[in-house]
Amino acid sequence: MLLNRNKFGGFRPAKILKQEKMDAPITSDIVIINGNSHPDLANLIASRLGVKNGGCSVYHKTNRETMVEIGDSVRGKDIYIIQTGTKDVNNNIMELLIMAYACKTSSAKSIVGVIPYLPYSKQCKMRKRGCIVSKLLARMMCTSGLTHIITMDLHQKEIQGFFDCRV
Repeated sequence: MLLNRNKFGGFRPAKILKQEKMDAPITSDIVIINGNSHPDLANLIASRLGVKNGGCSVYHKTNRETMVEIGDSVRGKDIYIIQTGTKDVNNNIMELLIMAYACKTSSAKSIVGVIPYLPYSKQCKMRKRGCIVSKLLARMMCTSGLTHIITMDLHQKEIQGFFDCRV
């Protein structure tokens, strides 16, 4: 139960206001694009925010190289890239990096990576004759053009220090 302090120093139950359904404003400064990892999640987020899903095509050539084509103009806009790393982790990472770099070279204002599960986050410690893979991935993401990263599952909070952009 929520409690509010009254003017006499005591507490009283807070009024719970009836929440009305609010429609999100449709804005043209936000573009949501997604790779092949979870298109349903991207469509759900776009419909919830009232923003159209940007025209981005991600496909693989016959030699398994990843190709990205962004159909809409992203110049001066805030780009949100919805991509997770669950099944085909390495291809999903490459799709994310190529989409971010394509937006960066197309003069996007900011590029935010929305990554519900950050791949390689459990490999955050130095092993014998090994490397810290999550640090490498963090540098690759920031170098590709991501200005912010939104994630839900960091294995260790210290992973935030690996990034040069906001996490």
